[in-house]
Amino acid sequence: MALSSLKKGISLSEPRLRFPISLQRRRKHGTVAAHMNENKEFVLVGGGNAAGYVAHAFVENGIADGRLCIVSKEKVAPYERPALSKAYLFPLDKSPARLPGFHTCVGSGWERQTPDWYKEKGIEVLYDTSVSGLDISLGTLSTKAGGTIKYSNLIIATGSTATRLPEAVGGSLPGVHYLREVEDADSLVSSWQEASKVVVIGGGYIGMEVSAASVSWKLDTTVVFPEKYVMPRLFTPAIAHHYEEFYKSRGVKFEKGTSVKKLVAGTSGRVARVELTNGKVIDADTVIVGVGAKPNVIPFLQAGLKSLEGGIQVDGQFRTSAPGIFAIGDVAAFPLKNCKGGAC
Repeated sequence: MALSSLKKGISLSEPRLRFPISLQRRRKHGTVAAHMNENKEFVLVGGGNAAGYVAHAFVENGIADGRLCIVSKEKVAPYERPALSKAYLFPLDKSPARLPGFHTCVGSGWERQTPDWYKEKGIEVLYDTSVSGLDISLGTLSTKAGGTIKYSNLIIATGSTATRLPEAVGGSLPGVHYLREVEDADSLVSSWQEASKVVVIGGGYIGMEVSAASVSWKLDTTVVFPEKYVMPRLFTPAIAHHYEEFYKSRGVKFEKGTSVKKLVAGTSGRVARVELTNGKVIDADTVIVGVGAKPNVIPFLQAGLKSLEGGIQVDGQFRTSAPGIFAIGDVAAFPLKNCKGGAC
């Protein structure tokens, strides 16, 4: 499979290790500071779906073994994230999806890349490791735990984080959930085992999928969103009406054209009701917020990478403004002529 260059003028099939002369000299004398990773030629930050597919491509092209390191803030190997809002949320007696069943790249019909797969292919994976900084001049990443990771070529694939409601309106109360990672889904499933009244905030993909799962648990479920109908960026009013009626027939209730004013805690400190801007109050012991996401780019923009449309600016080969650094997935502002501002 043909791949774009990871560095101008260098083919992925024949990459060269890019060390400054000064670093090469220091290595001879054994004075280089210890780094967390052994594989330094290619470092990919982000343990999501993109990381799994990049690993697959590197293996196909024979450049993974001893050369690729994946840095993931999650404790599990890359997986097909869409499962978290679908089969993962099935009731426990309906055979819900669980890892290792949906590790990348089963979504494309390829082999399941379990942790052992990465070991067998010589790919180093640093699990449970959050990157907090980037030093372009030194070619290093810093972690929240105080470690450093060395790279020759860097691929940024840190994805997005769920948009949270402000703490001032109760966005961090116990019983309020955001869905992005396996641990988030596990927490939600745990809540549903004790829940009776659920409010889902947001009428997009997450809101619709989570509410469908919620009623399958036989929970009282209400979806709240400010638009006139569900999924307005995708559906026409007629199509939206069809889906809304179908959902209603399964027990889902809708509060349209209104937003959350405040999430209120009960005597236990857990969320107990949702106050809306239209004056209504809905009892709820579990709330799921699905109101969008934002790219995880702060450490990289602070290091000096150029930004565009809230993401990291890249060219047609996913190269950022810094040589040897690339961005893919949700974080990449990719140039497309039919997108606002020339990037998507």
